[in-house]
Amino acid sequence: MDFRLPEEIQMLRSTIRKFVEKECRPLEQQLCNTNPDWVELPEEEHKRISDKLKDNGLWALTTPTELGGGGVGPLGMAVAQEEKSKTTIGTAHHSPFGGEPPGILYNAKDVQVDKYLLPVIRGEKRSAMANTEPGAGSDAAAIQTTATKEGDNWVINGTKLFSTLADRADFLFVTAVTDKEKRGRGGITMFLVDANTDGFKVNRKVPVIRPQYSTELIFDNVIVPNSQVLGEIGEGFQLFKEWAAYGRIKMAATCLGMAQRALDMSIRYAKQRETFGKALSTRQAVQWMLVDSAVDIKTARLLTYETAWKLERGEDVIEEASMCKLHATEMAFKVLDRSIQIHGGMGLTKELPLERWFRDIRVMRIVEGATEIQKFIIARKMLR
Repeated sequence: MDFRLPEEIQMLRSTIRKFVEKECRPLEQQLCNTNPDWVELPEEEHKRISDKLKDNGLWALTTPTELGGGGVGPLGMAVAQEEKSKTTIGTAHHSPFGGEPPGILYNAKDVQVDKYLLPVIRGEKRSAMANTEPGAGSDAAAIQTTATKEGDNWVINGTKLFSTLADRADFLFVTAVTDKEKRGRGGITMFLVDANTDGFKVNRKVPVIRPQYSTELIFDNVIVPNSQVLGEIGEGFQLFKEWAAYGRIKMAATCLGMAQRALDMSIRYAKQRETFGKALSTRQAVQWMLVDSAVDIKTARLLTYETAWKLERGEDVIEEASMCKLHATEMAFKVLDRSIQIHGGMGLTKELPLERWFRDIRVMRIVEGATEIQKFIIARKMLR
């Protein structure tokens, strides 16, 4: 069994690593010093880095080649995502590492391709997901937002919650009940809704633990044409499931990047920082924390890469993808906690990315299926 990455993926990893070191780390430090709780990059910096990514062939890496992208598969995506995530520039919600639409948007057809998919690939439009509600998240059967057919249009009514930065989106992915009898079994449909549509409004911003915010959305008799149904009527929840594995692998890779950078920082700091005349690295308590983190990262990486490799081969990886999301988010939370502990008071400051990532990872243990939901998915598959 050959565990070596293909040569082209090794080259991709090296290229992204060098780009992050040269272009992103200096900007990260500048932001840590001047605006540590930044939500998005300043527009001019976002454009500067995006343009350099395009110049270096790193834009739209995972987008299919027929759509002008790099055509990188799931394994390459995981490796690239890990490297991107070794800087806060790469883990920001609206990262300049763009041109990669949410996988669900590849279900676009006809006019949707030119109106939504291609502009996202070019970096001209932004989207937001509107699925979670005050009383519904992973439980599709509990969704209360409805879409009623009227002629060639649909009328959407309901409230959505925890849609990240939806006030900055050009359009939204909206799930709504179109068949109250079927609900999660063929009764939920996904719609593409323009942010300037009459009846839609961002009701309020919801502050959260991380340096971003979420939003509450109101749909009051929002009329959308039938041409803005994404996929087929009744397949909204199925669309989510189709892309869940890919998204969970990507999140696991993000955790790998943050955790590896935190460990690297901790090793350097432990060698430099002295207490009572000796380096921290000579203290067994610190050594054990470093070792525990290294082992945790190694196991998470092997699981994530193997699952990405299986997905690329066309295998069903629903169970493994949930394992990736479960293990990597819990792993990264522990690694960041140890890293902050090793850095002592400095670890608590906003001069380093550690506390920001610690808050980010606390969120990642909940979003896109909480730890307990992943365990439920795995157990259900095991006990069939």
